[in-house]
Amino acid sequence: MKQTKLQRTVQLLRKGWTTALDSALAGGCMSLSQRVGELEREGACIARKWVDTKGGARVMAYRWLKPTEWTA
Repeated sequence: MKQTKLQRTVQLLRKGWTTALDSALAGGCMSLSQRVGELEREGACIARKWVDTKGGARVMAYRWLKPTEWTA
């Protein structure tokens, strides 16, 4: 069965910290921040942090968190 872009994006987020470029290169979505917002509205717990790239740019990275009593 073929995976949707959202399913591939969720897999990437569950593996670890993911940036928009990581998502696009892995065949996920082009607008990662939009998909993260959708997932959060559906109840997913996603962490965010700023990361510095090798070129000196600052980008947002996202990661899927397992729900706990602190994050639920």
